[in-house]
Amino acid sequence: MSVLTRNRLYGYALMTWLVLTRWPRAGEPQLRHELYRQIHATGIAALPVAGALAALTGAAAVTQLTALVGQDSDAAQSWLFYGLFFELAPLLSALVFVARSSAAMASELAVMNQHDEFDALRRMGVAPADYLLLPRILGMTLALPTVTIFFQVLSVLSGWLAVSLLQGLPLTQVAGHFLELADPWLTLLSLVKSAVTGLLIAVIACHHGSSTGRSTRDLSDTAIHAVGNGMVAVFLVDVVVALLVYWVMR
Repeated sequence: MSVLTRNRLYGYALMTWLVLTRWPRAGEPQLRHELYRQIHATGIAALPVAGALAALTGAAAVTQLTALVGQDSDAAQSWLFYGLFFELAPLLSALVFVARSSAAMASELAVMNQHDEFDALRRMGVAPADYLLLPRILGMTLALPTVTIFFQVLSVLSGWLAVSLLQGLPLTQVAGHFLELADPWLTLLSLVKSAVTGLLIAVIACHHGSSTGRSTRDLSDTAIHAVGNGMVAVFLVDVVVALLVYWVMR
């Protein structure tokens, strides 16, 4: 492992430790306002994009499955829960966050760092990590599961409608069959996975944004590293959770 990789992993670990040890401070009025702002910027503002992607994904997934396996309602319903609801919805929601918010968060912090705003906060007796980093990390950690729920609901509704239209089944029958297959523990696990993924995306973005250099090239590199390493983290968590589910359910 290279020195650069070790330094990055150490930086990510420090950011994670910051959240685990300092999160109660987010309840203070000044930090709470910033936390709400971050939830809105990363979560609520992402709902239109996530909603459009969810509706298209649900309909497209069922259409493709029907083209491959024919009029098989059981296969379609199994795919809707295990493939779309549990697997794709959290994954695509996380990728929306990486694409929308990761580079923006890292670049914003990098510009603040280059304009000495971190030092200005220290001179005023304010801890930059608490005011600038903690609300961003907690905001994304809370926002991603919320957007994931929104994505899951819309994508499944779109999938139900596609199954009903393509296979000529009543919508109530399609919905009832899906609910019979739905596993509440896997539903909860999908949200836990989203929270962990949101934490890692924000940790990576905040680390690169707060440790950037002074040049314009450093600013662009910060965004590139935040997005690239964020995507690696998304798929790493996805693989780990998939292996865990396989090990438990085999």
